[in-house]
Amino acid sequence: MKLRYYHRFMLIAIMAFGYTSSSYAQVSENLPDYKTDSLYKDSLNRIKEKPLRYIGFNRQDSVLITSSISTLKGDVLTKNFNTNLSNKLYGRLAGLTVAQGGNEPGLDGAGLFSRGLSSYQSNVNREPLIIIDGFIGSYELLVAEEIEEISLLKDASALAIYGFRGANGVLLVTTKRGKKGPLAVSFSSQLGFNQATMLPKTLNSFQYATLFNEASVNDGRAPFYDATTLEAYRTGSNPILFPNVNWYDEALRNTAPISNYNLNFKGGDNNVKYFVALNAINQQGLLKNFGDNDLESRNSTYSRYNLRSNVEVNITKRFTATLLLGGNVENKANPFQITTGGTFAALASTPPNAFPVRIPNGSLTFDGNPIPNGSYGGTIGLTNPIANLAGTGFFEYGATTFQSVFNLKHELDFITKGLSVSGAVSFNNYFQGGSAKTKQVQRYSVLNNNGNALYVPVLVEPNLILSGQELFPGENRTFGLQSSLNYNRTFGKHAVTATAFFNSDVNNIIRVQPTTSAANNAFPYKTNGGGSRVTYVNSNKYIAELSLGFMESENFAKSNRLGFFPAASLGWIASNESFLKNNQTVSFLKFRGSFGLTGNDNIGGRFLFESRYPNGDSYYFGPNATTLSASINQGRLANPNITWEKEKVANIGVDAIFFNQLKLSVDAFNRDRYDLLPEINASGGLVSNGSIPSFLGFNQIPLINQGKVNNKGFEATLGYTTKASSKLTFYADANIFYAKSNIDFNAEAPSLNPGLLKTGLPIGVPFGLRSLGLFQSQADVDASPKPIGANVKIGDIKYADLGGPNGTPDGIIDGNDNVVIGNPGLPNLSLGLNSGFKYKGFDIDFVVQAVTNRSVFLTGSYFNQFQNANGTASGIALERWTPETAATAEFPRLSLDGNQNNYRFSSFYVRDGSFIKLRSLELGYSLNKSLISKIKITNARVFVNGTNLLSIDKIPYGDPESFGTGYPPLQSYSLGLRVGF
Repeated sequence: MKLRYYHRFMLIAIMAFGYTSSSYAQVSENLPDYKTDSLYKDSLNRIKEKPLRYIGFNRQDSVLITSSISTLKGDVLTKNFNTNLSNKLYGRLAGLTVAQGGNEPGLDGAGLFSRGLSSYQSNVNREPLIIIDGFIGSYELLVAEEIEEISLLKDASALAIYGFRGANGVLLVTTKRGKKGPLAVSFSSQLGFNQATMLPKTLNSFQYATLFNEASVNDGRAPFYDATTLEAYRTGSNPILFPNVNWYDEALRNTAPISNYNLNFKGGDNNVKYFVALNAINQQGLLKNFGDNDLESRNSTYSRYNLRSNVEVNITKRFTATLLLGGNVENKANPFQITTGGTFAALASTPPNAFPVRIPNGSLTFDGNPIPNGSYGGTIGLTNPIANLAGTGFFEYGATTFQSVFNLKHELDFITKGLSVSGAVSFNNYFQGGSAKTKQVQRYSVLNNNGNALYVPVLVEPNLILSGQELFPGENRTFGLQSSLNYNRTFGKHAVTATAFFNSDVNNIIRVQPTTSAANNAFPYKTNGGGSRVTYVNSNKYIAELSLGFMESENFAKSNRLGFFPAASLGWIASNESFLKNNQTVSFLKFRGSFGLTGNDNIGGRFLFESRYPNGDSYYFGPNATTLSASINQGRLANPNITWEKEKVANIGVDAIFFNQLKLSVDAFNRDRYDLLPEINASGGLVSNGSIPSFLGFNQIPLINQGKVNNKGFEATLGYTTKASSKLTFYADANIFYAKSNIDFNAEAPSLNPGLLKTGLPIGVPFGLRSLGLFQSQADVDASPKPIGANVKIGDIKYADLGGPNGTPDGIIDGNDNVVIGNPGLPNLSLGLNSGFKYKGFDIDFVVQAVTNRSVFLTGSYFNQFQNANGTASGIALERWTPETAATAEFPRLSLDGNQNNYRFSSFYVRDGSFIKLRSLELGYSLNKSLISKIKITNARVFVNGTNLLSIDKIPYGDPESFGTGYPPLQSYSLGLRVGF
């Protein structure tokens, strides 16, 4: 469901309502849980236990944390029904921006960004480092039921110990552990269906032919379709000679089933604690089940089976062993191709009147040969999407993921109280392989022979036998080692916590076919690191913390591999001062600040410090210069001093609880990143490289660490939970995040057009021509600047002439006229709200996310009418310019020619990408425990759930995060049951 909004303030107003937080969802690491926090008892005088939070290589009392960390409990994620964990994080964590990726089952991971962007390198990974149970791993295929908590580390105090891996943030994922107590069994089942939130607007054959004629006339040619043909399309009198096909209706179904089953076991005693989880997810695609009708095709399906086994054994009172094992098996199948990208491209690019889907049974070819029943229409130039899905074979692939951690911990109290040592080893493995079974399918073109259909085979000798090919496997392995020495002791009013650690890992060993060139590039990534953290607390009021990380990598020259990353933070728990003790209003109050250095080694390539000779060349030898010999030439000049990006991070924050119910956490940050390389494109070359004379003997100038970026902003969470004694329990958790980047220096080539320079602008702003609307008169066309070679007419887009080779308008529209035409695609203002209530046995929970200050661009064949090779147009063409619609037209006039004017990257196609979305909604009822206890059930809850139910935005052509002609965004509806024994 989509709604539109027209006033920016509405986005803020809706999200500001009920700005509240809860222990049910997001909590700030800097805020105590006032139900369990030990230091918080100085304010409430009723707390006994210390809640320990994971902060990276250790755990710490939540009150003592002076870093900026946001944490989410895994159980709340079960209320969002998505198969990919990343899609459950929308609006959940302050400072985390989640960018929607693909929509196809099994390929729907979202992008994550911590506190915006601090690097202009768009062709490298700018997402946070993912740590699972202390080691690098992949989190997307985990399920919510096996996760204890997720923490986002954001400032230097938390990130410095991760060395040059920490500058983009760190996402810590901690899986569940067993607890002392009898065996507890939990089972849940969730069944539902997915459906597309919106499909592309299409034309019927009459509309298509009419608009095609209009475009032809606009180009000065005669109409292509005569009146008789148009009338046949309008009436549908002969669907074979004059077909009218909605290819989306033919290929897609309205709903596709999805299911999720989960079984957990946990318990333990003084010696052994365990947690075991089993999960099965099955999701069918929106494509119709073509595999049901043909054994040589397949239904579009995705399935995943997860297993988790975490066991902790107390070998002695002081010696503990922990084994964490997790894994999953994926299986995916599609007809025609391994993904659905080609299918949806064909659906969008095949005109509705191209040919009938199928040839009538009992038909004969033009030379009298019988056509097999169920055969398909088609042409040499156009493929039949339905024939592809039903008759050209299928692709299948499977993948397995294995994650393991083995940890030993020994308490050394016999040396000194509070001392312990631990060591851990991790092995993770990912393997993927598949197979392709393909064949050809005969198609028949339909010719009009005086009103009679004449069928001509398209393929002369089609290969109708299914043949197989094994897809080459891919395998990623990670091996890691960690050791640490920990100290935690209190001396009167003084408390000291210290950690020193070392870690080493080898990762990303990729197994490929030995005969391919990629086999030579599959070098392992080797990294060594370590660090320490010391925290001092005085009188439960004053906190000081120092941390230091060091790290080295083979990705840099030997003399430049080791880096040091210091950080410091201070905290003051003001609520433990005498002037605030027993205050009825301020239950808890802490101020904190941090400053330090982090780094990022993902700078755009490997071994950039070395000289390369990647290019083949030829040279003439001999007195007559007639002998041609093969040779090589140098690529980029080497720079042995290349290093990682560095970032100075300052953060100040305040955490408070009022009236024992209202929680507030506010942070402001400033990030100065420097030593960035110049902007590098996808092929490894400089975006702004200039022309290198060939006589110099190399083709690229050396890379130098000289770029600078500033990124500053703020974030806040505000939460409220009613008192436990209330019959009606209401909770809410809201967060807001804002960040603004600025490129301070980018080593750009000089330009006389200042509007073309990125220095001084936010990262990712789009550059293009500035549109002045549509031409409405020939006089205006004649008097205005135009692109060279473009045949501009009334109804075409008019552009502003802003620059030229000399930096001044030159009467020509070209790249010299580009300026900033919108906001970056990644929003700089995000809001999230998780709220709900419980009354007696009933409960409701929902998540709303909103973003603003982002732009989207309407591009591709969906918006460029008749401009692709197949000459297709979409329903968008109905909003084109004509003399009658000149005042209201949304798009330019139609044309069949390769229009050199109307489809340039310009502000004409830029739209406001802001939105408010209802990400999830769940209504449940818990059965009375006194009744179900009679049958040995501890709890039982039934619920209905919806995901991606509503979008309020300004994009009428599709989802503001994913519109166009690819796999459509999905919403789901489901019914579920959770039972505990």
